[in-house]
Amino acid sequence: MSVNPRWLGLAASVLLATSGFLAGKPVPRDGAWLLGVIVWFVALAMLIYAWWTLRDETDQRGLLVTAALWSVPLLVAPPLGSHDIYAYACQGQLFDAGFDLYEAGPAALPCTWLSDVPELWRETPTPYGPLWIAVEGAAAWLAHGSLPAAVLLLRLAAVLGLVLCVAAVHRLSRGNALLAASPLVLVHVVSGAHNDVVLAGLVLAGFVAARRPGFAAAAASGLAFGLAGAVKVTALGAVPFALLLVFFAGTTRARWTSTLTFGVTIGATYALLAVLTGHGLGFLHALGSTSTMVQWLSIPTGVGMAAGYVLRVFGHPESFATAVAVARAVGLLALAVILLGLWWRTATTLASLHRAAHPGGAPTNNGSATGPEPGGVATGRDATADRATARSATASSATDGVTGGDAADGVTGGAADGGATGRRAQDVVLTAAGCGMLAAAVLGPVFYAWYAIAGIALLAGTTLTGRLRTVVLVAAAGLPLLTLPDSLGLATKTKVPGAFLDVALVTAAAVHLVRRRRRSAPPPAANSTPGTPAVSGPAAD
Repeated sequence: MSVNPRWLGLAASVLLATSGFLAGKPVPRDGAWLLGVIVWFVALAMLIYAWWTLRDETDQRGLLVTAALWSVPLLVAPPLGSHDIYAYACQGQLFDAGFDLYEAGPAALPCTWLSDVPELWRETPTPYGPLWIAVEGAAAWLAHGSLPAAVLLLRLAAVLGLVLCVAAVHRLSRGNALLAASPLVLVHVVSGAHNDVVLAGLVLAGFVAARRPGFAAAAASGLAFGLAGAVKVTALGAVPFALLLVFFAGTTRARWTSTLTFGVTIGATYALLAVLTGHGLGFLHALGSTSTMVQWLSIPTGVGMAAGYVLRVFGHPESFATAVAVARAVGLLALAVILLGLWWRTATTLASLHRAAHPGGAPTNNGSATGPEPGGVATGRDATADRATARSATASSATDGVTGGDAADGVTGGAADGGATGRRAQDVVLTAAGCGMLAAAVLGPVFYAWYAIAGIALLAGTTLTGRLRTVVLVAAAGLPLLTLPDSLGLATKTKVPGAFLDVALVTAAAVHLVRRRRRSAPPPAANSTPGTPAVSGPAAD
């Protein structure tokens, strides 16, 4: 007899809540704690199975109802997988007491709930922006000294962020509601209330606005991104990609003014919040607060750890920290290269899509066509080549699950579909931004499961297909397995095998890239002879 996956998932959610009551505290680790850990893994296995069974469900509204149903037991249980929510509450108390959160940690007051705060955060200033500090302060003030009330209010903020994500994704892709019910969201958003989901909702709202032409849309997008950056600075990683949508959504005459409006609004929004809260850019001093954590879930850190272990074997244990620091620096350099490459590829693809849609010139404010733009809108044979390039780029991306959409959408859409860029260009931009934010998460000095929320949320706004959809679903299902209900990270107990696993992953990725480059290299021309270059250029036409 088959079990309805929706009821199985609800039962799993109830068991997860039970594990929080049994093993939600790091001490004492007695028989009840052990039972709670067993229940935790059994419940996660049930939840993953139930959720995975629904992966081909097309009823988006039904999936959202399922997500709400599975969330209810977790809203009344202790936080699972992380105790950061207690740090949020204590930071709110400090803010209400007039402390500078960029100079003091929860122990400075001391916070009423200091014993519940992870040791890492007790003396550590906050790395968050002024908007989130204000949210923390409001939650602590409304709680009037009650930790359960503070937790509930912070969860409400996270759920509102999730609702914003769902609404924006519906506008962008009209699909992927399945991700709202994923184990990652249930554990680290509904239960853990991580502010990454608030960041994700605001960034998605910014992309929704960026699709539309006009100054008002550019300002609205800039406002959303300014708010997102005021939650957590990592939101700014998506700004260069949104900038492309703003630029190509505008008419020829309005492009640069729309782009300027977008940028100025971001800065003005953050500046206003900084003035209102008294917290501006001081978070920059606290960004490295978690870098003291050395764990292999960050790929560069894991590679550095593996090098350090090898150096220890050869009698140089003092070089471990240096190996980790060097590997992290290389990882940040690789991240910069990846982000630049993603942005450049996205920009050139959008330019091709735009020229292919307007071979006779770009539309002006009154909808008529103009001559070639500065920089050249292709005509004649060049326009034909641009259309071929656009079709090739879209087809190639769709094969890898990067873009999709119906052929009826055309290469670009009208204003109703997001301005001059249209659905396909929108998918290209969101996919690049989502992959960029995921790369920033795993290539940064430290990685936690909830760091992936923003990148996955952006990818949910695309027409997820193929291998990329599989990767996203596996991540959303498996990441909660990395922690125990009391927030203990399993990476801290698997340092040596995990570090060498990272080395294996980097090696496999390098081999794959080399093979892919060789396969994509153009074959030598059939009519060329050794020592004679192949004929190319206009004469070959």
